[in-house]
Amino acid sequence: MKPLNILSLTSAVLGLLLLLVFSACRDDDDGALPITNDLRVLQVNVGNNTLASGATGISVLAEPELVFSHGLNASAFAGALSISPSADYTIGYDASNSFATISFTDPLAYETEYTISLPRGTYGAGGESSVEDFTFRFTTAPFEAPAITLAAESTNLFEGESVTITATIDRAILEEVSLDLVFSGSAERGADYTVSAASITIPSGSTSGSVTLSALNDAELEGEETITIAIENLVNAVENQPQVLTLLLGDTPPSIELKGVFSFTIGGTSTNGRGVHLRVLEDIADLSEYGIGIANNGGGSDGREIDFPAISVAQGDDILLARNIDVARLTDYFGPCFNEFDHVVESGGVNFNGDDPFELYQDTIVIETYGDVEFIGTGLEWEYAGTWAYKLNGQWEYGLLNCSANSTTTQSSDCPYPFCSPLQLQGVLAILWDGSGTNGGKGVQVRANRDIADLSRYGIGVANNGGGTDGIEFTFPAIALAEGEHLLLAREPETIAAYFGTCFDAYAEVIQSGAMNQNGDDAIELFDGMDVIETYGDANVDGTGEVWDYAGSWAYKVGGRWITGAVDCAAGSTSTLGSACPYLYCN
Repeated sequence: MKPLNILSLTSAVLGLLLLLVFSACRDDDDGALPITNDLRVLQVNVGNNTLASGATGISVLAEPELVFSHGLNASAFAGALSISPSADYTIGYDASNSFATISFTDPLAYETEYTISLPRGTYGAGGESSVEDFTFRFTTAPFEAPAITLAAESTNLFEGESVTITATIDRAILEEVSLDLVFSGSAERGADYTVSAASITIPSGSTSGSVTLSALNDAELEGEETITIAIENLVNAVENQPQVLTLLLGDTPPSIELKGVFSFTIGGTSTNGRGVHLRVLEDIADLSEYGIGIANNGGGSDGREIDFPAISVAQGDDILLARNIDVARLTDYFGPCFNEFDHVVESGGVNFNGDDPFELYQDTIVIETYGDVEFIGTGLEWEYAGTWAYKLNGQWEYGLLNCSANSTTTQSSDCPYPFCSPLQLQGVLAILWDGSGTNGGKGVQVRANRDIADLSRYGIGVANNGGGTDGIEFTFPAIALAEGEHLLLAREPETIAAYFGTCFDAYAEVIQSGAMNQNGDDAIELFDGMDVIETYGDANVDGTGEVWDYAGSWAYKVGGRWITGAVDCAAGSTSTLGSACPYLYCN
């Protein structure tokens, strides 16, 4: 065998390696871009996405960004670029002139294919040329109609008053939304009321449009009439469910109103705590001008059935109309609160179930209705079987059905009658979210169920870790709170404000206090003077693992009963509406 020539072997190996390197540099099969000095479009971006030609579902507000291999000669590039169908646009560049962003003057057409074209030519800032035509096609998304809602700033008005009717879409679009309003009901348009327009237009880019409905004065006493408003000929929006408003039109503001109705089950299973609560709005010299009708089992009005006595009553008085055999039970059930009624009227005619509607009469004219006299209330929103309905700041709210079952007092029931709790606990918070820290989400929310001239009679205590009450740790300042208003007591109001967003502005008062040091397993006590009048949780128990545990979460009262968010359900969120458990006051 001949001896091996080391030099020859070395040269052969070196040549082979150079050949492999050269081949690898020319191999485009793996998707790598070839090494060249040609001007090329490297990619096309829309927003944060890189798109291939033929992309679909592109926003009509899209701004395509072309990324080039070299800086551009802007004048040459702009002169050669074309877009079909024709659209007005401007071009913006980055500092290197290699990123060109196309901004359309007007939104593109929906569901249309557009083509961006650049013929081969010399467009590089350094004289670089492209070697082939560039074409990029994309199709815009189809139009999606937003959902529309119809609302009134108030559903009750009287002669001489006006109300705004507003149509709102759930997002702004690039089309005009229009609709016609259809009016019906017992009130006659043109005779009983007028509207500023019979149609609403929501301009492109806006989310709402409004008209004004004005009730006309006349000398005729007509009683309560209805105005029903619906939508037809809706263009560029959809009704997820039929939008129908019903307004109640009265002759003049009443001197008395329905304030509450209840059909309690006291200490047993039968209904034995029936009553109607009325509030006097203006001095009345002779109450016998007014009366009540009960539309038992629906089917229409039964007329005026119960007359009030010929007594005088003053503005602000509360009247309880009760079945005579129930008065003793209600006296015990309401306790000291029973004495808050200025007048108690007994009548054997107060005979109803929790699904029967009521009519309030002035002489022979109906001036207010609770429920709908045409229907039995079973299963409807206004049903009050075993519970109550209460008008708070002009709006009815409802206790959960049968929440009084087997209770012996309203305060020991699952749903105390709101009138008997001038101030109530409404929410407790120990929310932990992204950025809140250990203490940022601690607070207590209270609500006034009646006008309170001086809040300083009330206080809050936190029963840390169970073991019994810790007494009053915060006393409210001597401020007034009106019926229906909410107050937030917070350890770090600014932190909660950032988390709640615009919802935070709905609080009538926000007070900072270091006394809000609770964890989600600590009970909260509300004091009236030195007496505990309400407790969330159990002051004698550490709440960890209990049904009322609100660690990293919240609890909120609905229909007299507490609802809790899941433990730590707000973790990782930056806003309550973006969390897994939006706080109900904000939702």
